[in-house]
Amino acid sequence: MSRQPSRTGGRPKGGPKGGPKGGGRGRTQRAQPSETLEVLVEGLGAQADGLAAWTGQTLYIPAALPGERVRVKTGPKRNDGLGCTLLEVLQPASQRIQPICEYYAQCGGCALQHVDETFYAQWKRARVTEVLAKRGFADVPVLDPVLIQPGTRRRVTYTVQRRGKRLDLGFNARASHDIVTIESCPLLVPSLNAVIEPLGELMRQVLEDGERARVALTACDNGVDMVIEADKHPGLAAREAIAAFAGRGYAARVSWKEPDFPAEPVAQVQMPKVDLSGVSLELPMGAFLQASVEGERAILAQILLGVGKAARIADLYCGVGSFTLALARQAIVRAVDSLEPQVRALERAAGRTNLGGRVLAEVRDLDRQPLDPAELNKFDAVVFDPPRAGAAAQAQQIAQSDVPKVVAVSCNPATFARDARILVNGGYRLIDVLPVDQFIFSAHVELVARFERETL
Repeated sequence: MSRQPSRTGGRPKGGPKGGPKGGGRGRTQRAQPSETLEVLVEGLGAQADGLAAWTGQTLYIPAALPGERVRVKTGPKRNDGLGCTLLEVLQPASQRIQPICEYYAQCGGCALQHVDETFYAQWKRARVTEVLAKRGFADVPVLDPVLIQPGTRRRVTYTVQRRGKRLDLGFNARASHDIVTIESCPLLVPSLNAVIEPLGELMRQVLEDGERARVALTACDNGVDMVIEADKHPGLAAREAIAAFAGRGYAARVSWKEPDFPAEPVAQVQMPKVDLSGVSLELPMGAFLQASVEGERAILAQILLGVGKAARIADLYCGVGSFTLALARQAIVRAVDSLEPQVRALERAAGRTNLGGRVLAEVRDLDRQPLDPAELNKFDAVVFDPPRAGAAAQAQQIAQSDVPKVVAVSCNPATFARDARILVNGGYRLIDVLPVDQFIFSAHVELVARFERETL
């Protein structure tokens, strides 16, 4: 460590400035919750927290940057140390900038609004390179990240709670269940910001005192699709309020989701639709979409580069077909996913266009029943885009196949690296990895990776 942190208020009693000791017996004095300390930030952790050392403990400091000297208040135990609250930046880093959001200091939705673009891009890239190196891919080219701009996010989930006459609607505070109430979010597309105020008025009518809910919104081409997740069944008054909300044009569809039950539509003015590579798709309730259109296009461009001129492609974990429909313009595509509503929506969308005969949609749980080598060998390329848990079972089967080209999309570098190691051990070469900043200002990063089978 380059410098030893010191407590606010001068030299710790019982030891020299460079090495605090407690009780006069030479024992290390460990930080406790609710202490105020001055420390030097020496790194940035995986969750974008500043990291500082204090007598063998790691201090995790949100919104702090390497090289900064800061004053912090220690909090609860976290991993090998303590979480902290940043009280003051005493010596700011040159990369520090003014956040674009007025709620940034409290809101837990973003972690990296306080850094300049150069530092930000380097850190996002490093998130990928460090994880790959742990799996033996230190020499694999990791390309410069594709940075997505604010005002583009088309999906958001709010936490809402009614407390008497007060309604809190927004995002959880950092490391807390408290809600930071917002009036707008600079990350969101305009249509999602426009609905915040009327949504608050609706939830005042829907929730009783003390009740809490989550509201997921997706900006579609013809309106907002909304799913309310709550622990109760909606009564008549709630249903009437929701119908009026949709009728005033604030949502194309509003659905209700109770624990252990599928979502059910409560009000629908029109079927929510999204454009996927020039094809209009009717969006199933709660269906997954890429966070931004811009990010989706960047991922798709790299996928098309990876599959080359393949005429037969397997699109695994296809969802509603974010990439399937574009691939089908050049190839016959077998699109597979475990979620039937999404697969059927893709099938119908392809059928309403001239792509109907080029998309072979199938409902199948690829974690329990992955495509085997005999099935895979029918394809010139395989694309897979699994959930955060990755695709270990399917990767094992691909590794035993003869498919010439493979493209992997992932929102979790750690599970991707595990799956990539399976493919490379099976004879594939990892060509390159492209980070895509789909989750802007967060610690998360999406990536696209190209593989080719090694030839003797």
